[in-house]
Amino acid sequence: MPRGQKKVSVKDIMTKKVISVGPEILLIEATKILTVNNFDGMPVVDEENKLVGILTEYDLISKSTATHLPTLQKVIQNLGIYHKDKTRFKKDFAELSSLQVKDVMNKDPLTLSENATYEEAVQAFRDHHRVNPIPVINEDKKVIGVISRFDILKPLHLLPR
Repeated sequence: MPRGQKKVSVKDIMTKKVISVGPEILLIEATKILTVNNFDGMPVVDEENKLVGILTEYDLISKSTATHLPTLQKVIQNLGIYHKDKTRFKKDFAELSSLQVKDVMNKDPLTLSENATYEEAVQAFRDHHRVNPIPVINEDKKVIGVISRFDILKPLHLLPR
C-alpha cells in the first residue's frame, strides 16, 4: 500500500443507517420491511439497540418448524380442505399471523467488530456464503452498521486501472 494511503476498514464501507426490528414484532410486518427495502436480512435489536439476532430470507424459508413459509405452504396446499372446514383455516391462519421475529430469527448471528478490517469482512463472506448482511457492533454489542456483499465491492473503484 502506498505511503499516506489509508487502509480500508469495515467502518469506511458499512451502511450506517440501519433498519432493524425488535424480536416481538410480527413476522408478517418484518417480512414487509425486508421486501419493501429489498433487503436480504436485518438485525434484530432490543430496546437499547443491542443485537439479539438477525432475520434473513434464509431464516424465513428454511425453518423446519411450522413457521412462516412452511406454514404458508401448508395453508396453500390445503385450500380445498379449508374451503369446506373454515375453522381449520382460521386456526392455521391465526398461527401464521401471530408469529414473531423471535420465532424464526437466528439468535447467534455472525458479527463484525467496528474495528474489523476490510480483509476480515471479505473473509467472513467467503467463509459464510449464506450470510448477508453482517451486523457491525461496538464493544457494548450495539449495532452501529451492517455490511453486505455490495458494500464489499465499494472500494474496488480505488484500484489502479
